[in-house]
Amino acid sequence: MPDYKFCVSLNISHPEIEADIISEELNITPHITHKIGEPRITPNGRRLSGSYENTFWSYDFCNGKRVDAEEILFEDFIASKNSELAKHKCFFEKLRETGGAVDYFVGWFSVDSINMNIYLEPAVLYSTADLSISLVLCAYPSHHET
Repeated sequence: MPDYKFCVSLNISHPEIEADIISEELNITPHITHKIGEPRITPNGRRLSGSYENTFWSYDFCNGKRVDAEEILFEDFIASKNSELAKHKCFFEKLRETGGAVDYFVGWFSVDSINMNIYLEPAVLYSTADLSISLVLCAYPSHHET
């Protein structure tokens, strides 16, 4: 049985396009947005130096929760999201062509083990790449001794 949990957000950044346009195009209300030129702040509201150089738009597919791989494998989850987002392929390509970035930001958490693995079939990798979506994997191994 898989021994990990994960969470996935769709993150988009762009040097010119406003977050409202992204939301309208995708018909999704984001969980986080930052406008170009706004002061940088931490999630708890502490002011950082500088301002945002790009629009940032983020939608959390998991609503702040971790998905157990025993419920759905990561690779199946991504394949499902690729299918849902396929109708936006041209928009994602336009974002990339004009200096933007589109990615799945993945938090990957071990469960009582530091041995985690996922197996991404070429079809899943291809459909992700075909949508011009990058994968960003951020692993959080368990600190338990084995």
